[in-house]
Amino acid sequence: MSFMILAELCDKGSSSLAQKDLLFDSGIYPVYGAAGEITKVDFFHQSKPYLGLIKDGAGVGRVMQLPANSSVIGTIQYLFPRENVDLKYLYYLIKYLDLGKSNTGATIPHIYFKDYKKRKVKVREYSEQKHIGQILELIDSHLSTYKNVLDQYDLLIKSRFVELFGDVVLNTLNWPLVKLSDIAEYRIGLTYKPEAVSSSGTAVLRSGNIQNSQLCYEDTIYVDSKVEAKLLLKKHDILMCARNGSQSLVGKVALIEDDILNTTYGAFMMAISSKYYVYLFEYFRSQAFRRLISVGSTTTINQVTTKMLNSVVIPLPDIDTVNRFALYHSQINKLKSDVQKSIDETQLLMDSLMQEYFG
Repeated sequence: MSFMILAELCDKGSSSLAQKDLLFDSGIYPVYGAAGEITKVDFFHQSKPYLGLIKDGAGVGRVMQLPANSSVIGTIQYLFPRENVDLKYLYYLIKYLDLGKSNTGATIPHIYFKDYKKRKVKVREYSEQKHIGQILELIDSHLSTYKNVLDQYDLLIKSRFVELFGDVVLNTLNWPLVKLSDIAEYRIGLTYKPEAVSSSGTAVLRSGNIQNSQLCYEDTIYVDSKVEAKLLLKKHDILMCARNGSQSLVGKVALIEDDILNTTYGAFMMAISSKYYVYLFEYFRSQAFRRLISVGSTTTINQVTTKMLNSVVIPLPDIDTVNRFALYHSQINKLKSDVQKSIDETQLLMDSLMQEYFG
C-alpha cells in the first residue's frame, strides 16, 4: 500500500455535447447526464468503460460508472483510470472522497479537476484493488436490490389505492366531494430562537427529517423551551414540508405510524390530523397533489399554505373502504420496515469497509 495524489491515478477528459443539440433516439449509443441516460444517438465518444463526475449544477461531485461505447454531456467530467488502476476501485475511492464538498460557485455549484487532483489517497496493489472493487460492487448490488423491493412495495400501495378509490382527480368511482378543511385539521409548526437550540429537550423535525416518505432522525435538533401541547406530534399525524427554497421538497410527507414522544416540528413544516389519515397521506404523495401545489411557488420560496389547503376539494370514500386500505397499508409498511432494516445494515457494512479500504 502507498499514498498518491488523485491525478496520479486518473486522467480527465471533457465533453462539448449540449443536451439541446442532441437528436433524440437517433441511434443505439447512450448519452448520460446527471440524472442518468438522456437518449441514444448514432455515435459514441468513449470506447471503454469510464467514470463520469458531475462538475456543474445539481449533484455536483457525484461519480458514476459508465459503460463502453457511450458519451456524456458537457456538465459531466470524464475520468479515465491509469495503468494498474482498477476502474471499480477508482469509482469507490472517489465516492468515498465525497468531492461535492469541494464545490465552488455561489449560484451554480461546480467542481473542476484542479480542485481535487492533489487530494492524497491510499492506494493498494492492483490485484487487491480488483478484489476490493468486486466486494464493494457486490454489496452495492444488494443495496440496489433492497431499494428496488421498496419501490415495488410502493407500487403495490399505489395500485391498491387506485383499485379501491379510483382516479381521485376524475373521481371515477363517484365518491362525494368534500373540502379538505372539513375532514382534516392542519397546524403550522414551532417558531424558535437560535439560542433555544439545545443538546436535549423537545425534538424539532424539519424538512431533512423526511426521507422517502419516512421519518429520519439524523440531524434532529432539540429546543429547551416549553412547547404547546397542540404542536406536539402524535400517532397518525401527517407531517408535511410546507415551505422550502426547493420546489421538489415542498409537499413531501411522512406518516407518524407509531406513538411519538416529546416531538414537535419547525415553522416551515405542517402537521395534518384526520381520521382519514392513510387515504390523505397517499393523496398527498400523488402527482395530482403535486400539480396542485405547484401553483403556490414563487421566485423566492415555494410553499403549501393553509389557504391553499382550504381550497382543495377531494373525493371522500366511505370509512369502511378507507379502513380496508389502512389495513393493507399497514401490512405493506411492516414488510417495508424489514427491508429498510436490511438496507440500513448493509449500508453500515458498506460504510465500514469504505473507511477501512480508503480512510
